[in-house]
Amino acid sequence: MKRAVIILLAVAVCLVAAAAGAKPKSFVVNTTKSGKAVMGFAGTTPVEITVTDGRIEKVVALPNSETPSYFQKVQESPIFTKLIGKTVQEAQAIKLDAVSGATFSSKAVIENIQIGLKEAAKKAK
Repeated sequence: MKRAVIILLAVAVCLVAAAAGAKPKSFVVNTTKSGKAVMGFAGTTPVEITVTDGRIEKVVALPNSETPSYFQKVQESPIFTKLIGKTVQEAQAIKLDAVSGATFSSKAVIENIQIGLKEAAKKAK
């Protein structure tokens, strides 16, 4: 009986140690292909969403043809930061607002983020 308890405890310790050293589950969603029909003012506005342990770690704009001065307004807005730390499901429920003065660009980025979140939800399962 003692031997069985010792073995079970050893197995439990090994499992805890393995879990502690486990790498976080991380993946990246890129909307270059899936969002190719989404147009800003001057072209496509793909984004890349990084998800780690089920939470949004990073949302970044990928190279695009938007006018830099207008797109800078989008990048400085809460569009790229509002979702950080949220679960994919929480992020999908958040309403992102377009940026005044860069409406076409910001609406396209928001649509790409929504496309990326749908892809992330599928990958997270």
